[in-house]
Amino acid sequence: MRRKKSTRTTALILAGVVALAVLGYLPNWLHRDGWVDILMPSTTMADEGHGDVGFRARFIDVGQGDCELIECDGQFLLIDGGERGNEERVVRTLKALGVERLDFVVATHPHSDHIGGLAYGILAAFPVGTVIAPRISAENAPTTQTYEQFLRAVAVLAKAGTNAVYAAPGQEYQLGRAKITVLGPLREDGTSYNNDSVGLRVAFGACSVLLCGDAEQRAESDFVAQWGDGLRSNVLKAGHHGSRTSSTEEFLRAAAPQAAVISCGADNTYGHPNPAVLARFAALKIPVYRTDLEETIVFASDGAEIWREMGS
Repeated sequence: MRRKKSTRTTALILAGVVALAVLGYLPNWLHRDGWVDILMPSTTMADEGHGDVGFRARFIDVGQGDCELIECDGQFLLIDGGERGNEERVVRTLKALGVERLDFVVATHPHSDHIGGLAYGILAAFPVGTVIAPRISAENAPTTQTYEQFLRAVAVLAKAGTNAVYAAPGQEYQLGRAKITVLGPLREDGTSYNNDSVGLRVAFGACSVLLCGDAEQRAESDFVAQWGDGLRSNVLKAGHHGSRTSSTEEFLRAAAPQAAVISCGADNTYGHPNPAVLARFAALKIPVYRTDLEETIVFASDGAEIWREMGS
């Protein structure tokens, strides 16, 4: 009797592990081959043989929010800064990485879990070359304390020589040898700041990363209609923390990422990431990495290959 119970228990446990792996709930080392994953433009995988690192994309764990640092050839692009309260942690992280100046800062949209850290400390901690934000009309402009503080912080930078510009679709910037392309927003939503999110594709050689803030279905559809195959990227920062409002099948097929990163807080009250979205990634065989499970996630590239970098 004991042996039968043990066998049945083992079977149930294995079934549970498989189900969790399919939904993306398990740490990647439990359901992926190898400790270091290589994501090559050809979609093949290897674990050695890549060249010198010239590019890194860090998805910084800020709990229930977004914060990404992209580095190329000693230049830095910071995208969002998490909720207020994360500013000291982000500043410490950046300084530990040797950041003395931010060449670009992008505030994807006015929600506090994206601009709070920027407004209350990050922007004041570094010289900044250019700040990019979505154009929001006066009638739709937020009146929140956080957004007003963000505007004050940008105004201080502008007096010191920082360029403050609106996101212009098609505009390109150089980050060392990497190229930043602004994808949107393509139109002002006015009812959802999520759909006003700045979309970016950052390319280094044959490798690229796609980041679209909290863009939801309407904005993602606009991106697909406007850019088509121009969205194709090796790594995707999943929209809206893995919410059911984003990462539509149409958008995922157009972007065709070989890996996705979801930035969300552990045990968050929103239920992010949504199980249906995780199932969508699984159905398309897109590995998912999550900051709530793995903390800060780093991808590195030599321009020919892009790979998950452990311990960075």
